[in-house]
Amino acid sequence: MSSEHKHCHAVLPPVRRKNGEPWVDLPGGAELAAWSTDDQVRYNQQNRQAAKHAFYVSAFDFLHDNDIRGDYLEFGCHRARTFRMALTEARRQNMDFMRFYAFDSFAGLPDCDPERVWTKTWTKGALKTGEDEFKAIIAGHGVYADKVRTVPGFYDQSLTPQLAARLKGEDCRAALICVDCDLYESAVSVLGFLEPLLQPGALVYLDDMFAGYKGSPLKGVYKAFREFAAASAWHFEPHIQVGWAGRSFVTCEKA
Repeated sequence: MSSEHKHCHAVLPPVRRKNGEPWVDLPGGAELAAWSTDDQVRYNQQNRQAAKHAFYVSAFDFLHDNDIRGDYLEFGCHRARTFRMALTEARRQNMDFMRFYAFDSFAGLPDCDPERVWTKTWTKGALKTGEDEFKAIIAGHGVYADKVRTVPGFYDQSLTPQLAARLKGEDCRAALICVDCDLYESAVSVLGFLEPLLQPGALVYLDDMFAGYKGSPLKGVYKAFREFAAASAWHFEPHIQVGWAGRSFVTCEKA
């Protein structure tokens, strides 16, 4: 992987402008006097999800413009947020050929070694969206619901070479991959599974590249990705920075 190039950024919508100093509309003390923890959570989530949506808009434009035909694979589908973004943007690009695979335990996180995770909220069963709940969200969204396939199970058990071979036999080729599995061990299973399903131009989006560990990309999911990339038959070129936490990479044939 090269880190020497400048990267384009999926940016948030522009802030509201003001006709005078400081030239942007910034809430002051009166507006923020009653600002609560709930307000903070909503504010952060709105900004984070806006950045992710901007990425999905750019990613599907990239796939369409470069004529990269294939499927969407998401690993870690809590609340179907990014999954719905993928469905919507695929429809906007008229990608009726695309299939959508949701890989998740649908039972929350597996057992987590407290010495190896960055937040005390990451405990067994956290971040759970059940399979029936996920399917109901997708059905309610009403976009390409008939093209969605769920693959339940913890990754070290469900992501087998046999499953990869079966998907490849069904002509599954990854066009866009979202890796949102939080844990190093989970990412190792995901990335090893993906190798035979990759193709030139496929985008690999790491949701948690700079999340946790005081922002270090030397641990967690990105550590797993660096190890995978070093051994892979593919080259992964940095592409779009997604908010402050994530980044995508373009899959390329090695020279």
